[in-house]
Amino acid sequence: MNATIDPERQLGQLVEDNPDFARVFESLDIDYCCGGTVSLATACADAGLEVADVCDRLEAARSEGDGRERGWESLTQLANLIVWEHHRYLRTELPELEALVEKVARVHGDAHPSLRKVETEFRDLAAELSTHIDDEEQTAFPIIKKLDTGVELTVAERETLWEEIDQLEADHDETAARLERLEELTDGYAVPDDACTSYRSMLDRLAELERNTHMHVHRENNVLFPKAESKLD
Repeated sequence: MNATIDPERQLGQLVEDNPDFARVFESLDIDYCCGGTVSLATACADAGLEVADVCDRLEAARSEGDGRERGWESLTQLANLIVWEHHRYLRTELPELEALVEKVARVHGDAHPSLRKVETEFRDLAAELSTHIDDEEQTAFPIIKKLDTGVELTVAERETLWEEIDQLEADHDETAARLERLEELTDGYAVPDDACTSYRSMLDRLAELERNTHMHVHRENNVLFPKAESKLD
């Protein structure tokens, strides 16, 4: 029998326990990644939602899914999962989507001026994400993986990892802000009546980028980094 959902549990803890909850929070525009340390009760109050109603939706998601985070049992495996499911996706999707955003802004920008702001915002987001994932793979993740080996980190490695985590979490906040601006500029990825196939595709892919990045940030902010930090203490 499933345990009753505790409204005082943090959002990040709830999604860590059951990844199926992520889609409920996405649908309600509840920030479970950068806002993962906020309790469910507080998040509901801030959003003007009834806790009981949200718990009912979470229970439904739990009954429909298998509730398991697949593919990792160690920090190394989780870091590898992040690279496989999020970094690989970004390296393929960002350049393709950037070209599509530029095309849609060029063709439809006169009728929809906000698209020019979408183009600028996305270009900055893509550049920042590309730098971010390179930094993770080249600096933070190798040190985090070393924690799994039982070999003691050097003083320099410990200091570097603390600094990296602080910077990466700050990057996540900026990424979240840019994604929010993109959602606002596209009116929640709403499809205009005059949208062509490319325009529709752009909106669908921007929405998917947001969902993928939310899970990416959750896995780092609420799981990988705290577990790594606990081994540094």
